[in-house]
Amino acid sequence: MDITYRKKGNINTTIMAIIYLIVGVGVAALVLIFVGALGGQTYNLVQNDIDAISNDSIKNYTKEGVVSAFKALKSTGSYLPIVVLAVVIFIVLGLILGMTGAGGGYSGGYSGGAL
Repeated sequence: MDITYRKKGNINTTIMAIIYLIVGVGVAALVLIFVGALGGQTYNLVQNDIDAISNDSIKNYTKEGVVSAFKALKSTGSYLPIVVLAVVIFIVLGLILGMTGAGGGYSGGYSGGAL
């Protein structure tokens, strides 16, 4: 059966969603890597300025804030492998369901409904 309304080069919506997930996980990984690296470098650059603050309470609050931010980044980064595993499982299931027609894609036959 020749499908005339489909143009060459169209991508199935399941495949497009999987591509978006892969790109999203890649961007999330890069953000975690660069935020950690650039955040550490930024702290190294301003550490002398923080130490030059004359008010001890403000200096301590600033240092505690930096330490807290790095602890949050470390705990967030430790969840990344679990997120990647979940996305890989979702991609595999999406491909399987998309190929078998169980995912709601076009199956080649009559899909029902009134004309």
